[in-house]
Amino acid sequence: MIHQDDFARSDLDHIEAIRSEALRKLGRNVVNFARLESGLKILLASVNISGAPRELIKIKQGRIRANRTKTLGEVLSLFSSSLVTEEKSPECIPERLDKLCFSLSLKIQDDKGSSQHFRHSLRKLVKERNFLIHHRLAELDSTSVASYRSLIDYLDEQQSRILAKLEFIGDLIDLLQTSRIEFASHLESHLSLSPMSGDSCEAQQQDAPDAPPLSH
Repeated sequence: MIHQDDFARSDLDHIEAIRSEALRKLGRNVVNFARLESGLKILLASVNISGAPRELIKIKQGRIRANRTKTLGEVLSLFSSSLVTEEKSPECIPERLDKLCFSLSLKIQDDKGSSQHFRHSLRKLVKERNFLIHHRLAELDSTSVASYRSLIDYLDEQQSRILAKLEFIGDLIDLLQTSRIEFASHLESHLSLSPMSGDSCEAQQQDAPDAPPLSH
């Protein structure tokens, strides 16, 4: 004979298991949203930047400090603006062109020459992140297995799109890193044949900004 207490215990074990699964996937998505924010901050600090070799690292460090406390929405807004507007700040326009100066910009465009789709997809993810934290969890019925299953389905679908953006941004960071290394190597070869001093060449290699890789 199966007692009512046995049914109650079984139901409790079931809801505890699915609750743990939902919380695990919720934490996974929140962490990946944080990684997305980190990746955008790396790009913001490293692109659309110009100046003499010894100035670049200071410019990048200043941007890192300025962006450190910004939210994902604020970072996305800055990054979207950087894709559609040309950098006009004084740091990018030397008063005189009698010294070595570098400039690095980033444009993300589709086959029609527009970055609108990319920017729209990022904005959608930010809205979903805010909806998840501020609304979706508030609607959760913590006593309902069906409610937890619905949340898990929502999180899994969302996760696939977060990962796609993380992969793309990670590829951009890797591309920038590879380009910087190749450019430094090319510059070193060129300067070794020029009358410039060895100190100047060494300074350019040491002071070039080096964006850390995005963690997956």
